[in-house]
Amino acid sequence: MFKSLTKFGPGVGLGLFLAAIAYFPTQGTRVPTLLIALLLGMLAAIVLTKPSFKPGNDLLAKPLLRVGVALMGFRITISDLQALGWQPAVIAVSAAFGTLCLGYLAGRALKLPRATAFLTATSVAICGASAALAIATVLARRPNSNVERDVVATVASITIIGTIAVVAYPALCHFFNIPMIPSAVFLGASIHEVAQVVAASDVYGEAATPAATTVKMIRVAMMPVVIFGLLMILSWRDRKEGEQEENEATVPVFLLGFVAAIVVANTGWLTPEGIAALTKLSSVCLIVSMVALGANTSIKGVMLLGPRAVGALLIQTAIIAAISAAGVGLMMMMPS
Repeated sequence: MFKSLTKFGPGVGLGLFLAAIAYFPTQGTRVPTLLIALLLGMLAAIVLTKPSFKPGNDLLAKPLLRVGVALMGFRITISDLQALGWQPAVIAVSAAFGTLCLGYLAGRALKLPRATAFLTATSVAICGASAALAIATVLARRPNSNVERDVVATVASITIIGTIAVVAYPALCHFFNIPMIPSAVFLGASIHEVAQVVAASDVYGEAATPAATTVKMIRVAMMPVVIFGLLMILSWRDRKEGEQEENEATVPVFLLGFVAAIVVANTGWLTPEGIAALTKLSSVCLIVSMVALGANTSIKGVMLLGPRAVGALLIQTAIIAAISAAGVGLMMMMPS
């Protein structure tokens, strides 16, 4: 035990300290915590990549990331989805699926590699940085993958774009005199991060936030389907290209954990306080792993990705906003 503490302790301790610096000052504010954690990790890379710190940093990077993604399933409750009604649910699913397909094509049109185009499209379609991290754990298994570099650039860019949307989208809803609930549906169907949706809907008061958040969680709930679909595509491509069996895609454990968390959250076994604690733990795990991921990524490597990925994210953001706006417009025209 002492040997393990000596091996992992320095990196784990410093990573947790940096995560705390990113986490506590940003609570209750609109400052993007994941982006701050990422930047702190990149700034501390010269220390965290040293031999005495690297084992602990690597421990925080991938295993803790998988735990954080799995625990996200506790945010999804069937009762909330049922209370929302079918129209917002259809809008959320249509926006996510449409963005996934059209966004991928937009990325390929900008000559992004397939993996990067799928990474950016999924990030916008599902849940921003969290989806990028989840997809990266699958794509990282591929040979000659630059996914760690790509995911850092994607997380940084999508967080900034989403932060701008937090301010711009409510202003647009107000400008076009869209009522509170349709506005909440639009915000939940189009903004990237859960925390950003909460911040944007907060301007309408407490009544709008549950509706916006539930719409957002419908998109999050699509993550297992998207990852499973990606695994099937990768497996099919490997067989088509004659790859060896060891490259065949397998269902990652964190995906099973995500589904199990959804099931447990809807059984009534846990109190609301327990579910809230687990969702908070999910956020903390993602923040800590973001510090470690930032430390493992060079700024030069991120810059090599170029402006095309940012352009793809902007186009994909416009796509999901357009689909969401069209859906909300149709919903408002339907008789209540």
